[in-house]
Amino acid sequence: MRRSLCKALIYRTWEVRAAMKTQTSAIKPVNVTGISTSITDRDAISDEIRIVQSVQTQRGMPVLIIGNLLGISIITYMDPPAILASFAIYPFSLIGLMLLPMVLSYFKLRKRARPIRVSHRRIRIIYQLSLVLGLFWAVSIVLVIPHLSQVHNIAVLISMFFMCYGAVALRPSMPLSSALYIIPFLTATIVSAYVNDVLEPGLLAFYTFNGLFGLGQSAWQNWQDTKEAVQLNLERIAVETEHARVLETISKGLGKYISPQLYQAIFSGEQQAEIASKRKKLTVFFSDIVNFTEITDQLESEELTALLNEYLTEMSKIALDHGGTIDKFIGDAVVIYFGDPISNGVKEDASACVRMAIAMQQRLTDIQQDWQGRGIIDQPFQVRVGINTGYCTVGNFGSDERMDYTIIGSTVNLAARLESRADAGGILLGNETHSLVKDWLHAEEQEAIFMKGFHKPFRTFKVTNSV
Repeated sequence: MRRSLCKALIYRTWEVRAAMKTQTSAIKPVNVTGISTSITDRDAISDEIRIVQSVQTQRGMPVLIIGNLLGISIITYMDPPAILASFAIYPFSLIGLMLLPMVLSYFKLRKRARPIRVSHRRIRIIYQLSLVLGLFWAVSIVLVIPHLSQVHNIAVLISMFFMCYGAVALRPSMPLSSALYIIPFLTATIVSAYVNDVLEPGLLAFYTFNGLFGLGQSAWQNWQDTKEAVQLNLERIAVETEHARVLETISKGLGKYISPQLYQAIFSGEQQAEIASKRKKLTVFFSDIVNFTEITDQLESEELTALLNEYLTEMSKIALDHGGTIDKFIGDAVVIYFGDPISNGVKEDASACVRMAIAMQQRLTDIQQDWQGRGIIDQPFQVRVGINTGYCTVGNFGSDERMDYTIIGSTVNLAARLESRADAGGILLGNETHSLVKDWLHAEEQEAIFMKGFHKPFRTFKVTNSV
């Protein structure tokens, strides 16, 4: 049941991940024009729009700089003496000076990551710079148009509208900034063209109306597209955050049903949920509570559950501290192995397992005294431990609908036999395990064990104390 639920949780986690991708791509905005959303709020949209505005301004800065310099160059190329005679060279120079810090800012910020927050102050600075730049252009146009020929003035009029469309297209998320830049010099251009008879009034009005209508429509549509894109992005982030929370909840639940090592292997992709196994040399640990049936007869079910859970919790902590993979709990019995999915070498795995067993027996002495002090038990609470080292088959066993990641083989069976033959409170080792730890562990050889299907007896060693 435990492994079946574990597998179901794994499959459910994969399904949630797949559903997250599908749902994220299918998110639709809710009443974008009114900025009314079910997942995001006005403040979140406002914050995200400021980030988009800042990023667009930074990315569009080269085009902005080149466009303004190109406009100055075209007008200057038409009639250089007129630029000098009209004193337009001065506002043009101021425009050039304003563009210089923009160039420096662009090269300073171009490799930086997308900001996580942009202040209102930064946006206001962009607005102010746009207005000042537009005013300088307005002064330049007012000064230069009276000194140019009609053909050149028509070219200036056309160029100004092109610059306006470029400003709107360059920063679709900042219609106000575009307006502050456009309105001063476009107004100055149209008024100067009317005063200086650049075009017949009716034609000038028609040209102006169509140009302003196109600019207004483009700016409005760009702003709607920006709001829609921002809302979609925020809703996508909200959905991903919610699904991440669900995945985290599932993962935490999943981690309680399988060992941490197996959990990490599954989510890192190293372990697949498929029927497969491999041969590895492992050190296997079995433990069992002595006279557990008698203890159960003395306790109510609630007390027994609390005592058993406390015992298993303490033993699990020690197992994880020593790097053991907890295979299963069988009532009061515990099965742990070392060497899969992570191994530090056969000798180190065996040493870690034996040290873990010793630590468990020591910890059990402490908690037994606590239980007796609280009056939970009135007789010794002792555990038998059997440890064996050898080749095992480890992997997924079962069917496509239900599988269990576990270990099988004669090494496992012998470890179970060793546990059943161990003394109460004692640790009994197999011969190979003893040979791997005898340089630091004291143990006495015990009676050999015969196992069905094997002609040769298995030597056993009782742990006396560690050094």
